[in-house]
Amino acid sequence: MKFPVEEILNLPEMKVLDFQEVEGIGIVITIEKSVNYCSCPNCGKITQSIHQNHWRMIHDLRWSEKTVLLKINRRQFKCNKCKKVFSENLDLVEKNKGYTKRLAVHIVQQVLDSNIHSVAERNDLSDEEIESMLRGQVSQILNIHLSQVKRLGIDEIALVKGQGNYLAVLVDLDTRKPIEIIKSRRMEEMREVLVGWGIQVLEQIEEVSIDLWSPYKNLVEELMQDC
Repeated sequence: MKFPVEEILNLPEMKVLDFQEVEGIGIVITIEKSVNYCSCPNCGKITQSIHQNHWRMIHDLRWSEKTVLLKINRRQFKCNKCKKVFSENLDLVEKNKGYTKRLAVHIVQQVLDSNIHSVAERNDLSDEEIESMLRGQVSQILNIHLSQVKRLGIDEIALVKGQGNYLAVLVDLDTRKPIEIIKSRRMEEMREVLVGWGIQVLEQIEEVSIDLWSPYKNLVEELMQDC
């Protein structure tokens, strides 16, 4: 029978080892992969020989406004055939990141409707972690294909609301996911990005939703007037 928390956590490949609520920290859930074996990336041989346990804490989606930390064991195995030591893959988290992939997706949606600093405070994260999540989502979109973008949004994200420090963000309006993030709203940098997409991508864009700042509108009209 499944541990009840596993159903709420909804990470099918993981099993829950412990669950506790820690005052001043939040909910801490100890997990590791359900299977006790792994395939060697060097020779493909399956091994059950655990060489070492590596525990780390990562942020996950909040539960009823409470911070959730996953104490996760990323095990090292030793191949009995080629003697290579290797770490298992964990699909829920990117290597060297302190948060789950699904949290990053959720945070990006919050930022598009708010500002980086406020979202960071609300989720017990740093501004740098929020920016990293944004850039991670951009990489995933670019790996898919710009050819899928038909409706483009050009907007801004405030680092801190009311202080005039912005990132420009280009969004696929159909998926509500960022395509590109530019460190400022300078037209030279925006132009470089759009021109870099190439005429084929610009020609396929059917609709552009633009922030009220007029230089954005002027730039789009200049680059797409002949598309």
